[in-house]
Amino acid sequence: MKSIARLSRAIPTASFRGSISSRYFHPNLRARVASFAGPPTIGVNQTLPSRRESTPPALSLLAFPALLRSYLITAASSSSLVIAPSLRLLSLLAHSTSPWLQHNPILYLLLKKTFYKQFCGGETSSEVQKTTAGLKKVGFRGVILASAKEIVLDKGTEVEAEKSDEANDIESWKRVVLETQLIEASAPSATMTQATTEICEYAKSQGVRLLFDAEQHVVQDGIDQWTLHFQRKYNRDGFALVYGTYQAYLRSSPATLAKHLAIAQRDGYTLGVKLVRGAYMGSDPRHLFWATKEETDEAYDGIAESLMRKQWNKVLRPAEEASSQPHIFPAADLVLASHNPDSVQKAMSIRQEQCRAGESGIRLAYGQLMGMADEVGCGLIMSGRRSAQGTEKATPERPQAYKYVVWGTVQECLKYLVRRAEENRDALGRARQERIALGRELRRRLLGA
Repeated sequence: MKSIARLSRAIPTASFRGSISSRYFHPNLRARVASFAGPPTIGVNQTLPSRRESTPPALSLLAFPALLRSYLITAASSSSLVIAPSLRLLSLLAHSTSPWLQHNPILYLLLKKTFYKQFCGGETSSEVQKTTAGLKKVGFRGVILASAKEIVLDKGTEVEAEKSDEANDIESWKRVVLETQLIEASAPSATMTQATTEICEYAKSQGVRLLFDAEQHVVQDGIDQWTLHFQRKYNRDGFALVYGTYQAYLRSSPATLAKHLAIAQRDGYTLGVKLVRGAYMGSDPRHLFWATKEETDEAYDGIAESLMRKQWNKVLRPAEEASSQPHIFPAADLVLASHNPDSVQKAMSIRQEQCRAGESGIRLAYGQLMGMADEVGCGLIMSGRRSAQGTEKATPERPQAYKYVVWGTVQECLKYLVRRAEENRDALGRARQERIALGRELRRRLLGA
């Protein structure tokens, strides 16, 4: 059995500084780590633009070349006839050892200017900085920056520092994670634990927060324990440096989150929560999931509302081992990772309601993948601009909107993107809605409609 260490995510600043994420796959533990940084408090209270208003469409923020590329790639990925052979071709290119394929300048240029440019940030720090600057120019606060580098470790291998190839791999992994932060910031082995601790210490010194990603259910308990270990150490003074990931499509997620909230409250730290719907329906046992998409949506929105309002509800109920202060809701910071416009709209409405009532909100950020859900991300930006211009009855504070950006060589990123596409195969069908929105914006610009 193999395990993989992979770097993944980061969120930069203006309010989030540079964020990293790293993955470590172990027979009993499989985790990704990500990071981001932001202002001490975030009060987001805007609503997404209404189609009936005379304001420009959200996608008007995209440059025409990016809009056209997004439409063409999204149109291809929303076609059942195209997506399957395309994934096979990308997988072949990603894992090929043929010098002709790996060093073909024409093929390299074709991939670099299409799929790579759509979903990836660059091969060097300067390229990533340019990509990040472009996203910030659009209006995003920064990026959730992820390295695509992967490391394979054998099961049961105890890494000896400075002697084994695995130790060198982990050292390389650590350097790339730290470099990922530097771009934006101008039961694992003892070696991996030490490397992660060094990453956390550096992230703390730079004001960067780390996101530990979720994986398949069979290894998730180990990831949770590892995440709580670092949260207990670093999530102090009302600020979450380390975030765990909770997949709303799992029936067990509300109870798991409630238990972790109780632990955090008991031990006196802030729980960092990254909320996603989930990506392993093709590999995890079906009985672990909610029976319908509607139930998953209800769980996702219910968890988000409970955390944002700092109140238990019918979805997120207090754990049996809750603290002796049941009237005090546990402290939590939230990254709302969603491409679903309805979920984002509900969260924005709650923020607006809290602002009008003079209530303080939790620390909150929104995230979408680079190259996807631009209508949602740009909608957040447009809403913030409208609020700042006084066209909405809310405090002029902008949503903390981020894009998840993978960086690394074309070969590394192709492997990463193929893996993400395989894990999210069911989500590719939803690209059809994005294609319609992108097509509408293209017609508007070309026809002046």
